[in-house]
Amino acid sequence: MKAGNRVLSAVVLVLCLFLVCGCTSVPKEDNIYQVSLLNALLQGEYDGFISVGTLKDHGDTGIGTFDTLDGEMIFLDGNVYKAKVDGTVELMDDQMLVPFAVATTFEPDVIVKPWTAIADIETLKTTMDACIAETTNDFNRFYVAKVSGTFSHVRVRSVPSQEKPYRPLSVIAESQREFEYEQVEGTIVAFRSPDYVEGINLPGWHLHFLSVDKSKGGHLLEASLVQGKIKMGDMKEFQLILPSSSSFAAMDIAEDRREETQSIEGVGRP
Repeated sequence: MKAGNRVLSAVVLVLCLFLVCGCTSVPKEDNIYQVSLLNALLQGEYDGFISVGTLKDHGDTGIGTFDTLDGEMIFLDGNVYKAKVDGTVELMDDQMLVPFAVATTFEPDVIVKPWTAIADIETLKTTMDACIAETTNDFNRFYVAKVSGTFSHVRVRSVPSQEKPYRPLSVIAESQREFEYEQVEGTIVAFRSPDYVEGINLPGWHLHFLSVDKSKGGHLLEASLVQGKIKMGDMKEFQLILPSSSSFAAMDIAEDRREETQSIEGVGRP
């Protein structure tokens, strides 16, 4: 082979490798991948359009929901679980579709710290904010946390699958199911969004729970930690994937829905 041809072949090989690598999705620790918008979910955009498999391509940790708003998602250690409205938990396959979720590759680069005696969920959130203040002191970036340990009390919720025409989430919340557990071991998966993403995601902490035996879980309403450990990482890059449906195109996404959000995210009726 002539020298010129050898050089050309080498260049072509390098370009092919570059294109192949460039087309491969490689999850990064500092990247948050979000499916749809919170305000779209609030208005009834429940049709899934991203698969669980695609979500796994962008991380190993996350929270969200499933097609037709069927249950609560806990994405932990590379596996995606559904906390169902009947209180059971199911491992999901890669074909299941997702209408709303956030995911990242978990890397505890902010703090790893043992904890004891966290009385309630508000104290938990305040304590996690204190960890941020003590380390990065930057509340303008995104954070992910895992709180694993023994809980004296946990209260979670889930919602049932919906049928069209979809009702707003605030209406559906009236039919949510809540479950309480005592002396349970498990992990809280928590994401914190900054205030300026109001309407895109939930400002502050959003927490889901999964028991260590993978039999109990849901959106976290109450928690009392006996002892455990917090691991927290931060995320400085944000990737947003929007629906392409006609229903999404017709929505007023910019409408202020803060009161509606707080009523849904707060503790349910006794």
